[in-house]
Amino acid sequence: MAEPTTSIPLILATLASGLAFVLTAKRLRIPEDQRPVLWPVYALLVLITVLCSGSLVYRVVAVHQAWAPVQAHVDGLLLIGLLLAAAILYIQSRPKLFGLSLFAMPLLSLILAWGVCATLWTYRAFDLDSFAPAWTAFHLGVTYFGLLGCGIGAAGGAMYLFVQGRLKAKAGLGQVNPMASLETLETLIIRAATLGFVLLTLSLISGFILTQSKAETSLGMAWWSSPKVWLATLSWVVYAVLINSRSFSTVRGNRAAWLAIAGLVLVLATYGAVEAIDHTRQDDSSSTPDAQEAD
Repeated sequence: MAEPTTSIPLILATLASGLAFVLTAKRLRIPEDQRPVLWPVYALLVLITVLCSGSLVYRVVAVHQAWAPVQAHVDGLLLIGLLLAAAILYIQSRPKLFGLSLFAMPLLSLILAWGVCATLWTYRAFDLDSFAPAWTAFHLGVTYFGLLGCGIGAAGGAMYLFVQGRLKAKAGLGQVNPMASLETLETLIIRAATLGFVLLTLSLISGFILTQSKAETSLGMAWWSSPKVWLATLSWVVYAVLINSRSFSTVRGNRAAWLAIAGLVLVLATYGAVEAIDHTRQDDSSSTPDAQEAD
């Protein structure tokens, strides 16, 4: 069922993220020597971090009453929002990465808004009463942490394309120069993609083990043909190519940036497929004769 105590902080965090994006975008349009201090943006990011962490603690203590912090999709989205807000706070303090937060904040807003939807309309708890609950927790952990690396890499890719486009057009160079260099952004993309690739690999391996250990899964007997499996595998291939892009001159620069963005889209599509499959299964189970008798 929906949890207003979770929904309200998520709504506030989403609004704070949108406001932080507007303030950051407005600040970048002002000449460097006239730019105001960043404390409002820092304050909003700290607020988002507090709201997400507080909601997670509340859900562990009051809702789940169990040691595992991630027991529903909304928990995972809260965790991602917390990690991404903390990462943006770190990025704001790094002069070499100046401007990157502007491209990471829309993803933060998307994740938080998705969390609002997850707790208001599509709330569903994970089935953790299966084989090896600790292994299940590991699978969920590396899956959600992997999204952080994918998100930072995609933000770097979007910024790389923006800076490259402005430089080629020789437009707004006064705004582009203070931003991170193309070389720095390419390095960031590769490092973030490497983190995402490693965690995605662990997620695929642990997910395969869990699938084989249970007699029945939400993916059905033909689990290998599930959109979730195909999307996750395709994401893995994209990041495998991306982390080796410096070895292939044809996959460097803007192609690597596009790959980073495509990888994130595929990962988010995988999350969407998981939610759709689980939601469909829940609807089917609730419509069975046994479930109707229980009602």
